[in-house]
Amino acid sequence: MISTDGILITLALIILIGYVGDYLFRLTRIPEAVILMLIGLLLVPMSHVVPTKYVALLRNLAPLFGDIALVMIMFDGGRRISFRTPISSSGLGLALAVLDVVMPSALLAVVMNSFLGWPLVYGAILGAILSETTTTVIIPVATRLSISDLMYNTIVVEATFNSVVSILLFYLLTILLTGQFSALSYTRYVISYFSIAVFLGLITGILWLLALSWIRSAKAYVVTIGIAFLLYGVVDLLGGAAVVAVLIFAVIIGNHDVISDYFGLRLNIDEERLNIVEGELEFLVRTFFYVLIGMISIISLYYAILAMAITGVLLAIRYIEVYSIVRDSRFSTLLFALAPRGLTAAVLASIFLNMGYNPYSTYVFLVTFMVIIFTNIISSGLLSLIVKEKVKSEEQEMKG
Repeated sequence: MISTDGILITLALIILIGYVGDYLFRLTRIPEAVILMLIGLLLVPMSHVVPTKYVALLRNLAPLFGDIALVMIMFDGGRRISFRTPISSSGLGLALAVLDVVMPSALLAVVMNSFLGWPLVYGAILGAILSETTTTVIIPVATRLSISDLMYNTIVVEATFNSVVSILLFYLLTILLTGQFSALSYTRYVISYFSIAVFLGLITGILWLLALSWIRSAKAYVVTIGIAFLLYGVVDLLGGAAVVAVLIFAVIIGNHDVISDYFGLRLNIDEERLNIVEGELEFLVRTFFYVLIGMISIISLYYAILAMAITGVLLAIRYIEVYSIVRDSRFSTLLFALAPRGLTAAVLASIFLNMGYNPYSTYVFLVTFMVIIFTNIISSGLLSLIVKEKVKSEEQEMKG
């Protein structure tokens, strides 16, 4: 029997671990993801402090937390798409975001097939999962650096939208695993899959803006997030692309000022409170996933070596991608360093694990765990060198 007290204690422990991880990150600059996953490793695989039955329960809760995380990631990404932002200032970030996902998916499909005999689709799924560069590390770093608005915008756009593209490609690829598809039947299925989402996302977004024009409630920001969750559930039940529906809904909400000006509406959306609620939810989900991944991972030299090799491939792709597009050497060096994997990779790996396409689901999950750790450590080290070099050059300029 699993006691209610035990469940509450375990969940409370995870929340407290999240605060400890955040404190240690601020104190040591060791990435939060690394700290939380190592704590998870310490609690279960290494010391078995948390009983197995509670770990099993947490693993069963992973799909629910995964859906919550996907809604938040897509909602946050969609709200950042501004109709007022000139295409020229965000084009580089969008181009990098697409390349971040497409290149690893294509290359890892070939690499995993050639060296380990994986079917191409599983290698491509692994690439899609490991494509994002986590905003939870990148945006705070970009905020602290003295860089131009163009550089900052490029960094934020890339980090935000490669998560969105990664999720979309992941679901497109997993459709291939659900049955036998010809090119024509797959195209028809994808069109149906997306059309339901686009239609309901647009209708819900417009209707909710109209509702907000007369609700005038101080809690409208909470209800807006609730509508996003409701939309996700309904579209998923109808067999549509739920993440796309939330993305479109979020784009409409994020551009409420433009739309309200056009239609003459008076809306009541408290952006600051919306960000606070979303940030607290993200903190809980992020902590849950990082600690859970550590708890249910396996300490294995084989997976460590495989993850190191894949990390090398990802960094090589990143190097080619960045230095072939960005001509400013200082900016390209910074962009190359901003490559840690995080929440989106953890969530998608967990979702794929629960899909049960073994042994590949297990392989992908365990490799993802190691790659998140390696990329965060490497990125943290590179950023430290960049900051030290920047401080040194500024001191030399002052002396000169």
